[in-house]
Amino acid sequence: MTWKTCPTLATLSLVVTALLLPSGTAGAQPPGRWGSGPAALLPLMLRSANLTPDQDAKVKELVAARRAAARSLMQQVRQAEDELADKLLGPRSVQAGDLQPQLERITHLREQLLRDSTQAALDIRAMLTSDQLARAAQTKDRLRQLQSELRQLWPAGN
Repeated sequence: MTWKTCPTLATLSLVVTALLLPSGTAGAQPPGRWGSGPAALLPLMLRSANLTPDQDAKVKELVAARRAAARSLMQQVRQAEDELADKLLGPRSVQAGDLQPQLERITHLREQLLRDSTQAALDIRAMLTSDQLARAAQTKDRLRQLQSELRQLWPAGN
């Protein structure tokens, strides 16, 4: 089962990516298809866990139940970032204190996204057997090793 052939894995990775990654220009050029951070590894880790059909169905249910809330929060983050950009690039003089309300709102919304994402990951983790968790951990470790090797091939600034 791969993310290309399993809609559940593909959908889950997109939702978790949306929940974990910051929006806006900071994430405009992610290093890989799924972005960076834990969300980038989730489809591969779940694939390596070899979910049963029952587990796959439960993951699909969980993702569907959280999708609307995730979309709403992401929309609110984008709106708050747009408001911040409007103030920064507007005609009026602006000081750091003038931006504080937008910064606090963005921080709060991103924190909520992170909390929701973490809860989804915990819910999925609770569905896995100890053998599945061990396989996912091995995949995570191997992927980190590969990432380290890639960083050595392309040092920062080159």
